[in-house]
Amino acid sequence: MLPKISIHSVTLPKILLFLATLTCFSYLLHAQDKHDANWIIGYDDNSSIPGGIAIVLGFNNGNREVFNINTVEDFHMEGSNTSMNDKNGNLLFYCNGCFIVNAAHEIMANGDSINPGWINQFYCVKSGSPYVQGVLSIPAPGSEDLFYVFNIDMQRTRFDTPGYRGHAPQHLLYHVIDMSQDDGLGAVVLKNQIAIQDTLARANLQAARHSNGVDWWVIMPEIHSNCYYKILVTKDGLSEPIKQCIGRVWSDKDVVGQAAFSPNRKKYTRFHSDNGLNIFDFDAATGELSNPLLIEITDHDFTFGGAAISPNSRYLYLSAYTKVFQYDLEATDIAASRVTIAEWDGFRNPFPTIFYLAALAPDGKIYIASTSSTYNLHVINNPDCPGLASDLVQHGVTLPSLNFATIPNIPHYRDYGDMFSVCTTAAHEENKVAATLRMYPNPTSGIFTMETERSGSVHIFDALGRLVHTDSFNGFKSIDISNAANGLYLVAIRFSDGTLLTQKLIVQD
Repeated sequence: MLPKISIHSVTLPKILLFLATLTCFSYLLHAQDKHDANWIIGYDDNSSIPGGIAIVLGFNNGNREVFNINTVEDFHMEGSNTSMNDKNGNLLFYCNGCFIVNAAHEIMANGDSINPGWINQFYCVKSGSPYVQGVLSIPAPGSEDLFYVFNIDMQRTRFDTPGYRGHAPQHLLYHVIDMSQDDGLGAVVLKNQIAIQDTLARANLQAARHSNGVDWWVIMPEIHSNCYYKILVTKDGLSEPIKQCIGRVWSDKDVVGQAAFSPNRKKYTRFHSDNGLNIFDFDAATGELSNPLLIEITDHDFTFGGAAISPNSRYLYLSAYTKVFQYDLEATDIAASRVTIAEWDGFRNPFPTIFYLAALAPDGKIYIASTSSTYNLHVINNPDCPGLASDLVQHGVTLPSLNFATIPNIPHYRDYGDMFSVCTTAAHEENKVAATLRMYPNPTSGIFTMETERSGSVHIFDALGRLVHTDSFNGFKSIDISNAANGLYLVAIRFSDGTLLTQKLIVQD
């Protein structure tokens, strides 16, 4: 067998968590927290090599590093995926919903069989748990060594739905890891404990820090309902589940989709193509959801989808199979704020690199995986910026081995604020560019002229974010969209130096 390749050659130190007496959320303190520094994704794509292969996306030094590691044999990560690092960014463990792997890339002591039942019998042999966001890990409040892993199981249920074989989670399980065990590699000291016993949704396990900056809220939806279970995790352990019913009653189609908290913990979103985009206000002190908003996605035919929110907590991104949408969570009309920022370019490597699960990384970028096995991730470089200025680069990250649909389910460990917002500083430059541009007539009957001193490309979107026209220009340009319906349009102008300018255009007879 190939030797295990450790991400760090030094001995793993014990974890330094926040003091239990900390009563307020400090951005400066959390900015040093690197529990999310290493993402483990991928699966073994070369059966000729003994052992398994996984991929590390490392964000320890401010720059993204991507490399392979050797891990346990037949290792796979699919929908269920989480990883944990110490406060300084040293890898501690990762989990695929079937077993927990330590930093030596071996199954942790007592870390096997954490999902008894169907998942262990049918999925853990050659893959991980199939449930999207089916596993999650958090530090235990008030301890330097303890961590929780939560995961949902799979059981036969009282209903029989075609296509789902009548299965759903019956339990939210939890396990406690003590990193002081096994010479610092950790051991599972409490296993397969029941946090919730009910028929639960087949996805969307999430967590957010309490407003005190120490405790945690874990949230898990109930199946076939508008109800959400919430558990408060403190230094004393887990609270009894708190059930709140609010918003849309979900249909049976809840297997693929994604839930996300905003980094500032003021918004909770849950998205599925058939059940729509569900947006709630969230109170991190009480765990209460409020002001439910449902946005139906009716103009695009897709099944798979993902969601992530920008570092400044303003922009929500939906990856909807062949398109990526952006919504402004601060807009008066959030539904009307939608802009299409990408359409799949048809690239395959070796399979289609369509858009699926998404996550915000410590470097302030959002990464998007595909539903197929590919050697790429998409990346949104400036997610704090509106529209095309967010700069989504399709297949912008090349991976050293295949990844199948995997993005880690890791909670936010910091309030980014405007830490990564390049748009504020770019506003002055944009104003200078705007002064050199003339676009007339506006309103227009459909034919208008652009005059500028620069060259570049222009993309025109309707009020629903659909691309209706694209063109190039070099100074003077006459554009004809007379076939377009009357209404408001967004003209996105990308200059050759990379500067982006957006203008509103009114088309009317």
